[in-house]
Amino acid sequence: MEEIKYRLFPHQLKLMNSKSPITYMVCGRAAGKSYAASLLVVKNFLEGKNVIALAQSRQSLKDVLFTEIMERLNEMGVEVHYNQQSMRISYGNAIIYGGSYESLEAIRGLTRISLAVCDEAALSPPKLFATLSPCLRGEGIKGYIRLMSTPRKGSWLNLYCKEHPDLIELIHATTRDNTLITEDQIKLMTSSIVNADLIEQELEGVMLDIDSDSSIVKLSDYPKAKQDYNEANCYIGVDLAGLGCDYNVITVLNKYEILRQELIEVANTFQLTNIIEELSELYKAKGIFIDVTGSTSCGVYDMLKAKNHNITAINFAQTAYDKERYCNARCEMYVELSNAIKGGLFIDDSDIKTQLSFTTIFVNNSGKFQLCKKEEIKELIGHSPDKADSLALAVYCMNHIDQTTVYETKKAKEISSRYLAYFARYN
Repeated sequence: MEEIKYRLFPHQLKLMNSKSPITYMVCGRAAGKSYAASLLVVKNFLEGKNVIALAQSRQSLKDVLFTEIMERLNEMGVEVHYNQQSMRISYGNAIIYGGSYESLEAIRGLTRISLAVCDEAALSPPKLFATLSPCLRGEGIKGYIRLMSTPRKGSWLNLYCKEHPDLIELIHATTRDNTLITEDQIKLMTSSIVNADLIEQELEGVMLDIDSDSSIVKLSDYPKAKQDYNEANCYIGVDLAGLGCDYNVITVLNKYEILRQELIEVANTFQLTNIIEELSELYKAKGIFIDVTGSTSCGVYDMLKAKNHNITAINFAQTAYDKERYCNARCEMYVELSNAIKGGLFIDDSDIKTQLSFTTIFVNNSGKFQLCKKEEIKELIGHSPDKADSLALAVYCMNHIDQTTVYETKKAKEISSRYLAYFARYN
């Protein structure tokens, strides 16, 4: 094993030397969080200790944290056994167990863990500590939890730090604390961020309050009263329940108010189709946008399409109309909902306002706007943001129903062109 001396920034060194049971290094982007995390993991691992390394998803664990860990081990000339299937690294009797917040239950049952390192911890679920604590036990084991993340507005971790300052050591660092980052790089990051609060969060590492500009809609954005209007056009957004206990929600709106919002807990495909059809005829809706992520919604879409309704299938993960600016359609429709509210769309529903307050927006590593995951919102408010999803789909319909035919025709031509090119290549 080669002896290597690593030069660390003060915040990284503070993390390495912390003796607190729980330490949270909350930083701006590119402050060296994952690098410090990898060194901390490797140090304990080479001392013969078992370590849990967690990231947002299995893919991010593999691409970021485990890649950094393997780079540190390779720099030191340490040969280890890396099982990419189980995401485990072993050396002698010591093991690094990889895991993700998406499947946190998978680490239950692990014991004799000396250290748990959680990358991008602000994206973790509130049950993180409850799940990790039983793993940090065993004879002679004194377990530590180390968190590192750029903060996220509305995260349970922000609230935990505020309510339990005596239980967690905070280490703050900004993007500029990484002196290897140039001013040009910082200017580029700043130019891609939507507002001042997000700059504080993303670059300064500030944990924002619940009602801040990183919410897709702030409480101060809502109109205080309905506007007088002469608006006849109506639009429908449909968010149907998945396999869980979500509600089926159907929203009818015009430019300035929600005319009706139906919450239906239990209904089959035929019942839902009839309800949507009746609402469409009653309000003479110009169009319907329906989320087709689940099998039920696909059946409803097919039946309404067969009856010649102007209905469009939307998958939240599909490409946005403005694909250069938004990472997917879900983010784009929520930004458009935010703009509609600021433009006068009256909302008098506290549940919708709560759902939107906990829906946060940030700039991802590709420089595009992205929303927090729906699962994070569910953890924070206790249920799925179905009302907000249906409302966002209705606004999306209002803004894009006239583009849909052109868009779908273009998409169909692209698909057929790919198939024709494929067959021409092999015939």
